[in-house]
Amino acid sequence: MKRANLIFICADQMRYDALSVTGNRVAHTRNIDRIAAGGATFHRHYTPNQICSPSRATMATGLYPRHHGLWRNGVALDERLPNLWHALSLAGYATKGVGKLHFQPLLAPAERDMPESLAYWERPGSGDWHGPYFGFDSVDLVMGEANESIRAGHYAAWLKQNHPEVMDLYEPDASPDSWALDLNEVWKSAVPPQLHYTSWIADRAIDFIDHQSKQAEPFGLFVSFPDPHHPFAPPRPYCNLFPPERMPEPTIRAGELERMPAYLGEGDDPKKVPYIASGEQPREQGFLLRTDDISDETLATAIAHTHGMIQMIDDAVGRLLAALDGAGVLDDTYVLFTADHGELLGDHGLLRKGPPPYRQLLQVPLVLSGPGIRAGTSLDALTSHLDLFATIASLLGLPAPVTDGTDLKPLIDGRIAGVRDFLFAEYHPRRDASLYNQSVISKEWRFTRYPNQPAWGELFDLREDPWEHWNLFPEPALSAQARALNTVLDQRLPPQPLIVNEVLGAY
Repeated sequence: MKRANLIFICADQMRYDALSVTGNRVAHTRNIDRIAAGGATFHRHYTPNQICSPSRATMATGLYPRHHGLWRNGVALDERLPNLWHALSLAGYATKGVGKLHFQPLLAPAERDMPESLAYWERPGSGDWHGPYFGFDSVDLVMGEANESIRAGHYAAWLKQNHPEVMDLYEPDASPDSWALDLNEVWKSAVPPQLHYTSWIADRAIDFIDHQSKQAEPFGLFVSFPDPHHPFAPPRPYCNLFPPERMPEPTIRAGELERMPAYLGEGDDPKKVPYIASGEQPREQGFLLRTDDISDETLATAIAHTHGMIQMIDDAVGRLLAALDGAGVLDDTYVLFTADHGELLGDHGLLRKGPPPYRQLLQVPLVLSGPGIRAGTSLDALTSHLDLFATIASLLGLPAPVTDGTDLKPLIDGRIAGVRDFLFAEYHPRRDASLYNQSVISKEWRFTRYPNQPAWGELFDLREDPWEHWNLFPEPALSAQARALNTVLDQRLPPQPLIVNEVLGAY
């Protein structure tokens, strides 16, 4: 009997509450909601790291960053480590990766010969390479977001060869409307939507579905959209679907940042490009911004554009589901949708992501449908990206991998109500060692410590303050609670500020 297929869909920088199915009153994500309605929605799903590459490596390997070695952007994942895609390939699956993978540094030097580096794509004939790569038989890469996407990768090569006139349309000065002066990454893209990378990714994935559904072997497909990661620059009509003046205002409690570790008093420059050029002085990961100097209008536009990017992804997901249906394999395919990490989007007076492990960054959407999963399943258990490899292997009948996670199939089947009492997260900084932090999360509390800066700490009562706006760490009356959770961290995730893996690039 032929095994079920898998489509693993990943968005970049999409927080848990970005979808209609997870309570967003502005979104109209009917296609992602359709996956949820036909299967399971995980309402307390977290990543153990709020930065792109570490989180993506965890999704693939089921390991904490301290164990898979990709502890920060700018470090490469070891191709010899077992991962989900290797496991599928070994089990006879045809495997394909389309879009943003981010397993290697963008700024790795040319001599490392890394396909996800800019230097690799400066070589003649680089566009002829399509894999194999990290267990994928073949890949079609998109590297970077918005105007960064035209610098390297298969999409950039395709665009240059077939639609060279579109290259310049990715730049903000081609925008049909004004470019926000107080946040230089907010504009309306002039790129035709059918030639945008979100559409190109869907096109390549659909080509694979149409071909592979006729073959004898099952398939595993990773579809990874670079959006809604900043810059906030969707094309028409998506940039105009959500009026900025109707966007919900970010949630900020007066004085909340004054109770947080002192580094949150600083931030990146909103007028500076949120990337690091080769040779540039390092800036902290995530390019965290305070919104004090950003106008309400610009911030509302960034939020509206984020919803527009999510809507474009949802439309692409609808096309993928239609392709599965049209090929007659929808009922034989597990469809998973998630994100690598979240986005602050103005909450707490902050934008983008960075060292603080706020819920807006660590909690992400997860919906999963497929054979044997009861429609409308709603799960409130604490789950993690650590669990995805083991769970997918279990659903597909593959050998159980050795991971830091847990097989969630008994939870999905309703045989158990929970899989853990605590989730753990860990952030390794790029620039300032004092920002290294570790978190433990239960259904009631989130506690964070900074081992290199013991005076700093974060403690949130998630029952009274679910979106973490009032740090209780300074309260003497709760010191016993902080000590108890600190002990849990000591026992389960002892401090490991230094990870042995070579830094090859800043991003």
